[in-house]
Amino acid sequence: MVAAARLAPSQANLQPWRFVVVRDEELKRQIAHACPRGKVVAEAPVVIVAFALEEDIPITVGGYISTYPLDVAVAVHQLRLAAVAEGLGTCWIVDFHEEKLRRALQVPEGIHPIAVLPLGYPGEPNGSSAPEGRKSPDEIIGYDRYPA
Repeated sequence: MVAAARLAPSQANLQPWRFVVVRDEELKRQIAHACPRGKVVAEAPVVIVAFALEEDIPITVGGYISTYPLDVAVAVHQLRLAAVAEGLGTCWIVDFHEEKLRRALQVPEGIHPIAVLPLGYPGEPNGSSAPEGRKSPDEIIGYDRYPA
């Protein structure tokens, strides 16, 4: 799964990501304390934390946003797809206390956590095969103009 993330495309092939695979129970506990949804983190057999490096990333999207968070998002998505292909479940947690994560994993300055990904075998489905609350195609897709 991390190999799939490593091979993700990035702007100018700069690969501004780093991943920490956490198996240690004490470190998982510390990461769980950094997340409001910490219970799922603490219970996961493995937790992967994705980081973005801001150094040497001169590229911007439309001149207003750096590409490094977007590049890491693509890598995280590939990791998640690879997990599903292996029969594993994960969720993308972005609500966390950055400094607590940085301290727990000894992360240097200039490197920012982007996602905490608890990884394990999914529980039983809740009986619904269709995701609830999804917008209709007409709301999100426009042809030859912005969606109405």
